[in-house]
Amino acid sequence: MKLLVTGLTGHTGKWFLEAINEKGFNGEIHAIVRKTSNTESIDKSIHPIKKHIGDLTDKEFLNEVCKDIDVILHIASINNSLDILDAAVKNGVEWFIGVHTTGMFSEFKIASEGYINIEKIIKNQYANKIDITILRPTMIYGSSMDHNMFKLIKFVDKSPLFPVFGNGKNLMQPVYAKDLGYAYYNVISMSEKTKNKEYNLSGKNAIKYKDLVKTVAQELQTKIIFVHIPIIFSYNLARLFEKVPGFPINSEQVLRMKEDKKFGHINARKDFSFNPVSFEEGIKFEVAEYLEGKK
Repeated sequence: MKLLVTGLTGHTGKWFLEAINEKGFNGEIHAIVRKTSNTESIDKSIHPIKKHIGDLTDKEFLNEVCKDIDVILHIASINNSLDILDAAVKNGVEWFIGVHTTGMFSEFKIASEGYINIEKIIKNQYANKIDITILRPTMIYGSSMDHNMFKLIKFVDKSPLFPVFGNGKNLMQPVYAKDLGYAYYNVISMSEKTKNKEYNLSGKNAIKYKDLVKTVAQELQTKIIFVHIPIIFSYNLARLFEKVPGFPINSEQVLRMKEDKKFGHINARKDFSFNPVSFEEGIKFEVAEYLEGKK
């Protein structure tokens, strides 16, 4: 097998690489990386990785790099999926595995419409030309590389007052990055079950937003006071401050505070033994990394 991976130096890509080095891989692995990417993990990999330096928005580059490839694991942005699929189909790639998002199920168009349109195009234009598997993680956390939870950890550590947009009872089900990386490996290894399927990949169980924040505070051994702010006011406030470094939430996330983000993963458990940790277990590692960085 010749496998091409995007996002291998990213948050979950590094765990996929660890799974490869731990469990082995029968075939060639190629990785698309940017000129600015830190490729230390690839360079030190036990399993040799062939690097292709380029840009996922460059269609000529994608066409060239997809030649003689059997399988593509696309971990990088969902916004590049269609261009990669174009190149994959042109070059006779057998299987495309796209890491997308459960954000497409949001009731708010601002959060979901773009994702929905991309998946509609995939089903309408590519499903009969190439095997396709779609993986949809929930919010990903697990290290300083995540763009959500690490900001929240820093905010909780620095501020005794924590703004809660709405009542804070909305359910969330974040997924630990390591669980995803190993899930990608299992999806590929169990292709007879996973080809042409769709899977939601979530944490072990759902947790109320306020309880999630309390868990972070407990790990930091600090106390917080919740300040409840109405959703409409919160949305306008977030739009005003979301570009301020360190502000822990953006306007899209505020809108989604009105809805539960709870997703089962029973099919993933059945088909490729997906068995994620709970938030209470996983967040310990991210808080430990944060505290270590403060020393």
